[in-house]
Amino acid sequence: MELLSPAGNLECALAAFDGGADAVYCGLGRFNARERAENFTPETLGKLLEFAHLSNKKVYVTLNTLVWESELGALFEEILQLDRLRPDALIVQDPGVIAIIRQYFPDLPLHASTQMGIHNSAGVKAAARLGFKRVIMERQISLDELRTVAAASPVELEVFLHGSLCCSLSGRCLLSHYLYGESGNRGRCKQPCRRAFFRPGSCDESSRIISPADLAGTSLLDELRKIKIASLKIEGRLRTPDYIWKSARAYRILLDNPGDKDAAKEAEKIFKTIPGRKKSTGFYFKRDWKKLIDPEASGTFGESCAVVEKAIRSGILVKVKSSLHLGDRLRLIPANGGEGTTFTLSTMEDHLRRRIIRARAGEKVFIAGTFRAAPGHDLRRIGENGFDFSRRAEALPGLRRKIDLNLSACANLFYAEIPGISARWSKECRFADAEKRPLTAETLEKVFSESLPDGFTTGKINVKIDGNFFVPAAELKKMRRECWLFFAGFLQKHDFFPEHSRKMEEFYRDVNREHLHFPLPAAPRGTIYHIPAFIAEDELSAEKQRIANAIASGNKNFSVSHWHGFELLREFPDIKLHVRYPFHISNSFALKLAAALGASSASITPECDPENSELLIAHAVIPTGKDDRMPPLLATRIPLPSGIWQLNDHLFKISGRQQDGLFLLHSHEPTKISG
Repeated sequence: MELLSPAGNLECALAAFDGGADAVYCGLGRFNARERAENFTPETLGKLLEFAHLSNKKVYVTLNTLVWESELGALFEEILQLDRLRPDALIVQDPGVIAIIRQYFPDLPLHASTQMGIHNSAGVKAAARLGFKRVIMERQISLDELRTVAAASPVELEVFLHGSLCCSLSGRCLLSHYLYGESGNRGRCKQPCRRAFFRPGSCDESSRIISPADLAGTSLLDELRKIKIASLKIEGRLRTPDYIWKSARAYRILLDNPGDKDAAKEAEKIFKTIPGRKKSTGFYFKRDWKKLIDPEASGTFGESCAVVEKAIRSGILVKVKSSLHLGDRLRLIPANGGEGTTFTLSTMEDHLRRRIIRARAGEKVFIAGTFRAAPGHDLRRIGENGFDFSRRAEALPGLRRKIDLNLSACANLFYAEIPGISARWSKECRFADAEKRPLTAETLEKVFSESLPDGFTTGKINVKIDGNFFVPAAELKKMRRECWLFFAGFLQKHDFFPEHSRKMEEFYRDVNREHLHFPLPAAPRGTIYHIPAFIAEDELSAEKQRIANAIASGNKNFSVSHWHGFELLREFPDIKLHVRYPFHISNSFALKLAAALGASSASITPECDPENSELLIAHAVIPTGKDDRMPPLLATRIPLPSGIWQLNDHLFKISGRQQDGLFLLHSHEPTKISG
């Protein structure tokens, strides 16, 4: 099984590999689900890819947010950049991103993001038909369900093993956008789930009613190995290098030493030093779902190490609860929870105003700086000093482009060609017949694979030797030097992706093509059969039968709100499909994919702003419009306390278990989601 670690930057990626990860997942600055992370530039991603591939490691790049119509050009530019860099796979969510990559970049491997919310075998089959190599399963799937899905899966499966859990089903949380205009589906979640809610009229009693415990999957490894899960994923692209290294190291020990009690003890010692929330087995066992949320527990990540006693303009006076050390990564959290302010502890003074390096429990220290703080604010350690990979990161070489070489040799002439470059290097020579050591293809390949121009390395070297002759080693190296010197100028100017300009022209032609202007979707005549957005694996057979019964009764109208819906309806021709949330339609290429899957009309995702909705409708290939209904702000399998709850000035209503087994959080106010 692959051990997959997060990497918010180059230092974290090195920490992951150093700890024992087989692969990392990371993102560029835009279009990834952790835009608050430092993330990568094309240059640093190139360095990571060069290092990883030389070390027999893998790098997966996240492109897993919803993309608005106005952003399609920027998205295409980013995919062009990724096509040049060639990561091992792209992790995607948006149907439009899938359509673009499948149409213009079919050679780029795709992994289905957990944000696609795939949670049953029908959804996995739908992803396989779209060309996905791997599906990252919805977190809210039990081990029994996973076992059934894995047994019939035509593609690799990846599951979360460790880290923070979301209360909502993936791709179905609108709460951050509703409260702050910052969408979790766009990589900007403000984590309102970690805040304290109140019953109206009783603000003295707060409860973190939608803040689940963290996942720790040490007890699941043997079973996940048995059912042939391809990749085990550690969550945490916002985490620090110490967290990344420790979590990778602990799981590496357990994976390499199954059943070894001493190894288990060693791993447990490491786990105890990793800050986090209360640990759980997540959603893997249904019996434990009701214990996933402890309303009294802090929703904030990290070890509580100090509390603010006084705040002034120049800094904060804190009382230490455990310890503090210069270099610690800290987060200052309001008493009622929330994101807080993150900083690195760079200066600290004791009660005599002397600068100190370390403070112990019970001591009071002053931390200089400009903080938005008040007495009672919590200071939490989210990273330790001593895990600095910055020098190693700075020293990494950049990505080298692989080039193939065709090399021919005979006793009086050597010549070389690089595919795609019209110029040919040649060298006249005169070598005697060999008595003992004739020149071999292996020797030529080894010599010419070295000392290439900066930025290049050899791919495949094809060698052809005519004759049986001897060439001194010094002469071979001299010819190699002349060969690469000859090609250096051509390589620097050569366009290794000449097809990119053609693809860009085709893309913009497709984007700007005039489409028919349809009216907004009218309600189909007759009964509409709504295929649930969530269907547990053991309910699939019953749902198939209900669909068959509906069609037998003359029903021709269906609404599809998830990937499995298309799979369940594949065998039934002559039906009309309407696509709606939580199947996200946020751009015209998403509409094209929906139409290709059989949709005859569609509703735009509720978070899309009016300007982009208008743009999208103008480019629609099928009737498209906004849905007036107010969708749930959150849907989960966790049993939530029903009734009316308050956060800040907003009221919410939690509904108990629905027919599909979900608990729903709605706005209790007469408003609706808007861009």
